[in-house]
Amino acid sequence: MIEINYYKRSKGFATNISRLNKALKILSVLREFGVRAEERHYLLLDIGTGSGEIARYLGEYYDVVSVDVIDQRTAFNGFKFIQSSGGKLPFADKSFDIVVSNHVIEHVADAEGHSQEMARVLKDNGLVYLATPNRLWPWEVHNGMPLLHYLPAGLFNRLLKILGRHREDIFLLTWWAFRRKMKRNFSVSLVSDRICKWPLRYHMQCHPHIARILSWVPLWVYRLFIFINPTFVAVLRK
Repeated sequence: MIEINYYKRSKGFATNISRLNKALKILSVLREFGVRAEERHYLLLDIGTGSGEIARYLGEYYDVVSVDVIDQRTAFNGFKFIQSSGGKLPFADKSFDIVVSNHVIEHVADAEGHSQEMARVLKDNGLVYLATPNRLWPWEVHNGMPLLHYLPAGLFNRLLKILGRHREDIFLLTWWAFRRKMKRNFSVSLVSDRICKWPLRYHMQCHPHIARILSWVPLWVYRLFIFINPTFVAVLRK
């Protein structure tokens, strides 16, 4: 099973936390919403396999099916992989107990369609873990450029191509747009505020002294300024 390291030292928040810590963060959030990792009967869909490392870690606890448009895996065991292109997920209605969409929706032009597909394949009362970067955060992490992503998505992506910085199209959301699009299919519970207040609880790489200071800030302050949080993390319930 996964060995948990709560107090991995660093000089502050890491810009690229390990895949293990990302998987542990997902596990911690799901546990808060009543999903006990010890109960292996949960069927989990991981959208956007990437390297497959997160799916492999989650496969220590759940039965995991992972899907992506291309196969970039460096990890192959512990989950079932399906390659599928197009916006429609290749699964029957109400197939999964949990859906994980970890930094995927910003790569999808039709965010509402992504939300609808997650709702379609999710069982009644199922949960979605969803994380995505904030459009209002001044640094765009995919391309390593500041402020340019404040432009309309079409213009932003065209300029990236002109500048030779384009990898794939990016469609970032503000907090208000994200919540509006998700609420059409789910109830939305914010988690980002708690992650900011108690980073070690969610396996963020943060020095314990900084974490202690962050814990002193009232939770309502983090909620008040959620619109400028670097990343939105939410749990969606069908």
